[in-house]
Amino acid sequence: MMKKEQKQVMIICIFLIIGSVLGYFVAVNQINQLSDPEYIVFWSNNNMPVPEPLGYTKSIISFALLFSGIPTGLIFYRNISKKWLTPIAPKIIIGIIAFPIYTCIGIISSIPFIIYEVICLFRNSKR
Repeated sequence: MMKKEQKQVMIICIFLIIGSVLGYFVAVNQINQLSDPEYIVFWSNNNMPVPEPLGYTKSIISFALLFSGIPTGLIFYRNISKKWLTPIAPKIIIGIIAFPIYTCIGIISSIPFIIYEVICLFRNSKR
């Protein structure tokens, strides 16, 4: 049976990998759009500059952090909401409203959270 911390690290890593794969496909799609003449004509006809693609590295990192931020933010929210003494309904409503905030916090802290959890797991396994 896996410990809670192991499950959390695995879920965040799975979301990180899914985000990386999606980021790769987004980068490929953006680069392929630049070779499509209709795409360039669309932007030119609307008197707008043709957007430049993010590139492979930025796209992969952006999507990986975005997707890993979702479970990390939910983990943070769940831990914080356990300490509230209110009924379940206000917790759910506040959680839905604050979802973007917790996701942003998760994006920023997903990698440090994984490192912290892995260090805690190694310390506990040595005991």
